[in-house]
Amino acid sequence: MASRKGQIKKLDKLAREAVLKRDKNICQKCGKHVEGQNAHISHVIPKSKGYALRWDLKNLKVLCFNCHINIWHKNPLEAWEWFKGKFPERAKYLEEHKNDMIPGHERDEFIESKLKELNV
Repeated sequence: MASRKGQIKKLDKLAREAVLKRDKNICQKCGKHVEGQNAHISHVIPKSKGYALRWDLKNLKVLCFNCHINIWHKNPLEAWEWFKGKFPERAKYLEEHKNDMIPGHERDEFIESKLKELNV
């Protein structure tokens, strides 16, 4: 079995690939086609809030570098209002789950389930 760090790295990669595919490499804010390092996978609820939403595709979106840094991070309230308008169902879901936590003793099992889910 891979280390937790290795599993997290793999999950980040799988989530990135899934979101790029879903969003067709298009910045969800400005509509620009993005590739490589300009294609940022942005979390609505920050990954610092824990594992619960880190790899939830409803919590992820493609943004170009400019929109990610200069809009999403510098104007978070305005960015949240934009997100709610563009993705109302996802915003509602995230509001309901923003405080979900995965207790430490359940993290390995949670990570394993996410690997199975995203490794389709």
